[in-house]
Amino acid sequence: MPLFEPPALEYVSSAVVELGEVLDVGETLEGHRRVVPITGGSFTGPGLTGRIQAVGADWQRLLPDGTTLVEARYLVETIDGLVSITSTGVRSGPPEVLAALARGEHVERSRYEFRLTVTLSGAVERRLSAGILVASAERTPGTVRYDLYRLT
Repeated sequence: MPLFEPPALEYVSSAVVELGEVLDVGETLEGHRRVVPITGGSFTGPGLTGRIQAVGADWQRLLPDGTTLVEARYLVETIDGLVSITSTGVRSGPPEVLAALARGEHVERSRYEFRLTVTLSGAVERRLSAGILVASAERTPGTVRYDLYRLT
């Protein structure tokens, strides 16, 4: 039996992150590396609204089974100033689905999992910058889309 009630989720924002062409670094000591430039996009929601700046990238590590470990850093310009965003997470699923995603093909979101933890800093409310933020994401050709939530 759990000791406490589980945390709830508070909706913060929805993101559409526009991506450039994948830069394939290749095999390294840490595994297969790729870098995906972040070229723009937007956040829209009650906790964060703004334009994603063409500054940043997703530094990925591909595991042998096709699972992708993501670590993206980028900036959002809001009405109050700049917000620095770091998102880390995992995209996993059947090998053939992950291979299709890696080729930039559209795959139904229900066929794979893509989850993120997100850190915000800068011109954002303290409850968000000090909170634990999670997201459920989707990779589409040319974008990553996700809904951002704060654990309450």
